[in-house]
Amino acid sequence: MRVIALSGLLTGLLLASVTHAQVVPANDVGMSVVPSTFSFSSLPEPQGPGVSCPTGAVAGTFSGTTVQDGRIFRDAIPSTCPGKVYPGIFNAGTNFNYESYTYTNTSSAAACVTVNFNPDTVGAVPCTTNAHASAYIGSYDPANQAANFVGDVGSSLAQPFSFEVPAGQNMVLVVTNTSAAAVCDFGFEVVDLPCSALPAPVPQPDVIPSNSNWSLGLLALVLGAIGFMVVRSRH
Repeated sequence: MRVIALSGLLTGLLLASVTHAQVVPANDVGMSVVPSTFSFSSLPEPQGPGVSCPTGAVAGTFSGTTVQDGRIFRDAIPSTCPGKVYPGIFNAGTNFNYESYTYTNTSSAAACVTVNFNPDTVGAVPCTTNAHASAYIGSYDPANQAANFVGDVGSSLAQPFSFEVPAGQNMVLVVTNTSAAAVCDFGFEVVDLPCSALPAPVPQPDVIPSNSNWSLGLLALVLGAIGFMVVRSRH
């Protein structure tokens, strides 16, 4: 009897812990959460696509100039290294805005990279559940969203996701809106990517053209003519 009672108690405790755990279903509606406590290591700053190395948290917004047909399905599973299988496309036939950011692993070894995604507290119009982040290796083709896919944030939450970037390869971070052509603000931070920042321009001294042999010869000829005229005028 004691064994049965103990077993029942353990089962009850287990069920209670599961009941109070946050279970995030794969329903592709984004997830309503309490106000985010997510924070970056630095203040987000705007950066354009094609930057060789992120210098900190990046603030982004949908420009509305790049659109794609359909978007990734939010399966509620944030990727971990080395990556995950593409979860499938959602709502094909509807246009969605997207923005892409390319960074390079400039080292000679593969890197497990983490992206801290935050759609909740960045900008004047935070996207909240209407933005989703995905990662690709090499390049991104909006007409074939499964190609080169390596990972994504899973749900439209302020949370991290990770994936592996091979040595010498580009990682393309793609942020899509999830509410048709919505325009809103988001932020992200790329962590543990071995990369090199663009070198600062080096000031170059002003170059003074040197006199050529031709100009020196012409100067000598002019001076010679002047000297000849001076000598002649004295006679």
